[in-house]
Amino acid sequence: MLSKTDLVIKRVAIMGDADAKRYSMHFRSAYKTAYVLAKAGYVIVNGGGPGIMLAATLGAKAAKGRIELVVINHKDQPSNFEGSHKRNVAAAQKIYYESNYHKRLGKIVDLADAFVFFKGGTGTISEIGLCWEMAKFEYGKHAPLIFYGSFWKKILDKMKDLLPLTKDETTVYGIAKNPSEVLELLKQVES
Repeated sequence: MLSKTDLVIKRVAIMGDADAKRYSMHFRSAYKTAYVLAKAGYVIVNGGGPGIMLAATLGAKAAKGRIELVVINHKDQPSNFEGSHKRNVAAAQKIYYESNYHKRLGKIVDLADAFVFFKGGTGTISEIGLCWEMAKFEYGKHAPLIFYGSFWKKILDKMKDLLPLTKDETTVYGIAKNPSEVLELLKQVES
């Protein structure tokens, strides 16, 4: 059961696979989720790149919602970093610039009041780790984590079985199988 929070949820960060293609199911799901959340009045936050980040921006834009990005300054981007996507940057109402990946992620965590995680790689894993840790430390006024897709259940159940997670750590997240469940979970956690 996802625990309630005293935090007022205004901004929702959407994170996931920067390599997601427009025809992939998780790209389309991220688009639809951002659309539903933006229609409900939430500001959509992401890291400004392609894939899931672009899907979130396009979905929020289609809903005439607000989009805020946190990107790494172009001159400071590592050569193997996905970078900023031109369409993503062009659609945003506000852009925050940071000098490296850690500062970028820290700014996203500072801005967002909730997080939705789609399928992704090591970047998404690092994002999950920091967001989950902060939710534990700020329990009661925490930013809830929502994992999108039923495949997450097996991963999260295995982590609960193998790691010494506290009750607080296991009640700050929920799993959603569709965009309306994401919205429903956000509504449920607000006190």
